[in-house]
Amino acid sequence: MEAFEIDQGLITWLREEFQDEPRFRLIEGDALKTLPSHPPRSLVCGNLPYSISTPLLVQLALRSPPPATIVVTLQKEVADRYCALPRTSAYGAVSVLLQSVFSIEKIRNLPPEVFYPRPQVDSAVLRLTRHPTLPTNLAPFYAFIKKGFSQRRKKLKGLLPVNLDLRAEELDPSQWRDLYESTRRDL
Repeated sequence: MEAFEIDQGLITWLREEFQDEPRFRLIEGDALKTLPSHPPRSLVCGNLPYSISTPLLVQLALRSPPPATIVVTLQKEVADRYCALPRTSAYGAVSVLLQSVFSIEKIRNLPPEVFYPRPQVDSAVLRLTRHPTLPTNLAPFYAFIKKGFSQRRKKLKGLLPVNLDLRAEELDPSQWRDLYESTRRDL
């Protein structure tokens, strides 16, 4: 088991707490910077710092292969964005990517008082389970989605090489996948 930690106080505590556990390996530093140099994992769990939850989950989704299961605690508002449905203001490029790679289940909401120190926001626990089949070339797929969401008020035909008179938030993840695959075939 490996743990990534940047906080020196927690690093000291983890070293003392798990000093006699040979299966425990502590990796000190920013997970966003250190994770790419480590092999992909099938299971990832953690209490994510709110400021890095989106870039870290995107990084994990784009890995080859993405983890089979991710269980994380993060800011409720961010968790809601990941689970958002099409045609809602919370639905965006990250929603489409994560829902294209994973089945996302909100396990529970957590109030601020269950944490120390107490945050100013509510939290949620999510379980992300990798789909059996994934879009091909996930990084270009995500770039395609981001370009489609880059100007939310514009129709897709003005942003992408498609003749589609819809806005990005009107397509569900499977429609995004189909659109990407058909566009790749046409290029």
